[in-house]
Formats: sequence, structure tokens, C-alpha cells
Amino acid sequence: MGDDALCEEQAGRHDVIDGKVIELRPFSRRRGSDPIRLQIGERPWLPTPDTRVVEIYEECDPPTAGLIEQDGRLYVFDCIDGRGSKVSFWAYTQVDAIEVSRLQNAAGDDLIRLLDALFADRPSMAALVFDNLIESSTPINC
Repeated sequence: MGDDALCEEQAGRHDVIDGKVIELRPFSRRRGSDPIRLQIGERPWLPTPDTRVVEIYEECDPPTAGLIEQDGRLYVFDCIDGRGSKVSFWAYTQVDAIEVSRLQNAAGDDLIRLLDALFADRPSMAALVFDNLIESSTPINC
């Protein structure tokens, strides 16, 4: 089964992630066409009050890469510059079930390469963060 067929099969499907049942909304053919909502003043790993952390890939204080769920869609986030600094830059993009599986099986350099690949050639969102709070955001095309 091809990636598009698997994504279409997800329409109306439910999944359990961390013990919470979520409805997986259909993944659009145009990846990233459902941009994540980023709210000024929120933490970059929880960019809105209704966002839920699904998995953290880089355990730091704060977490710098992971998977979040918002409005029934899954997004990967990554602090792309400024880890541990007062000012940092973060990127977000929507991911499908196949990509989530790949992320869950990756570690170390493989995880870094996979994260880089996920942001390539698709619409994403970027956030400027100051003192671990989102100051501004904009769509980007990496």
C-alpha cells in the first residue's frame, strides 16, 4: 500500500496515543496544508493551551524535539537554533502515521537526519522564542 493510500485509509480512524483516544483527521495530499496554530506567549513545545505532547524525542529542559497533537493532527517540532539560549528558533510541520513510526524508531544521528528531512520541501511554521515563550511565528517553506 502506498503512502497516499495509507493516509486516505486513516480518514475517520481513531488511534490511542498515551492512553488517549484521538480521531485522526485525513492527511491532506498537500503536506503541511493544515498549519499548526502557534500562540504568542505560549511555550514552543505546547504552542496552544489545547495542544497535547504525544512524545518527546530530545529530553532537555525544555524539551527541544518531539511530537504534539493539535485538533486531531500530529505535528513534529524541533528547536532548530538557540538550544539553551534566551533566544531560539523552532520549526513545526504536520506528519502522518508512517512518519511517526519512523520517528519512533530513530535515535541519535538517524533522528537528526529524519527531522531535517521532514522539514525539507514542505510548508512548515517557524517560531521566534524568547525566554521559552513564543514571540512571533510565520509560515516557511524549507
